[in-house]
Amino acid sequence: MNEMLPWLLRISELCALLYGILIFLYTLGWFRLKNKTRDSSFTKISVTVLVAARNEENTIENLLNDLAKQDYPINLLEIIIVDDHSEDTTQSKIQSFLDTHTDLNIKLLKAKNTSKKAALAQAFSYAKGQFILVTDADCRPNSGWVTSMTGFYDEQRTKMVLGPVLLDPTPRFFDQIQSLEFMSLIGSTAGACGIGLPSMANGANLGFEREAASALGKEAFNTMFASGDDVFLLHAMKKKFGNQSIAFVLDEKAIVKTSTSPNITTFLQQRMRWVSKSKGYSDFGIILPAIIVFLFNLAVMALFVATVFYSYFLPITTLFIILKFMIDYPLLSETTRFMQKRRLLIWALPLEIFYPFYIVIIAIAGNISGIYWKGRKI
Repeated sequence: MNEMLPWLLRISELCALLYGILIFLYTLGWFRLKNKTRDSSFTKISVTVLVAARNEENTIENLLNDLAKQDYPINLLEIIIVDDHSEDTTQSKIQSFLDTHTDLNIKLLKAKNTSKKAALAQAFSYAKGQFILVTDADCRPNSGWVTSMTGFYDEQRTKMVLGPVLLDPTPRFFDQIQSLEFMSLIGSTAGACGIGLPSMANGANLGFEREAASALGKEAFNTMFASGDDVFLLHAMKKKFGNQSIAFVLDEKAIVKTSTSPNITTFLQQRMRWVSKSKGYSDFGIILPAIIVFLFNLAVMALFVATVFYSYFLPITTLFIILKFMIDYPLLSETTRFMQKRRLLIWALPLEIFYPFYIVIIAIAGNISGIYWKGRKI
């Protein structure tokens, strides 16, 4: 074991170097993005919003009300909701909303197949808008969401547009930790776009050109994996149209809010579901960053284990934790500022202590465990 410790240290140093370069590039990419607010005064773009809903009786009315309050021209906005075999009152609540909002162009479809991706593919087949927006049934977009996302598309004419998502935390410690951790992912997503190497996306807030998605054929909604309607679509867009066809909208009005996971079990299931799709990745642009992040966290975890047996490793492990914090802080600080959640930064350093164990465990479990979503094993 003593002979292995120097090797552990050298490997950890190499992983830290690669991780530092990666996060530095993401941070640079963030600062290259331009924060700009848009209005719909002169837009002529027709928009279709797609939503797949399953067992969302407690949230679907909030989403529908938010969509009804969009400041986008009503004659240019279409909303298609697919009920994915809900086992509660989701469908009846949607129908009641439709009955009382006859001025809105909203369609309710019943899913023919199971899975969120199949529901979105079905909704897409009915879409008439030039620009397609996607969000989740438990999300809360503000009134300028459609305008901001569509205005960016209208200006840049990219094929795919990614938007910011905020896990809106309660005062609970667990919620605040979730929100901060998720903001690190959103910051990395934005930063990767900023350097022209998009590698991540979130299905709670994205848009794409209908004609471009149609050109992708079956690759637009890859059904081989239960999760990943967002990332696989991004990969298909990159493959067909190149990295520059995808951009991130850095605008407060584009932020879509959603709730944190109510308990640790739901949280872990969600994260494992996200990881489970990694078996389908073929894009080197996402595989390499994922490997770098995993290996560095694995190295830090190994240093923690070494410290248990060799107390003199404690200062070294502490230095690596501080180093990781210093690497992560600039991007995390900017992301929390943009989201107006800077107070959550007080948990940044404590989170660094637990994060390596969380990443390694989720990465392994997500690839070997059974995954459940909304009462269905996927």
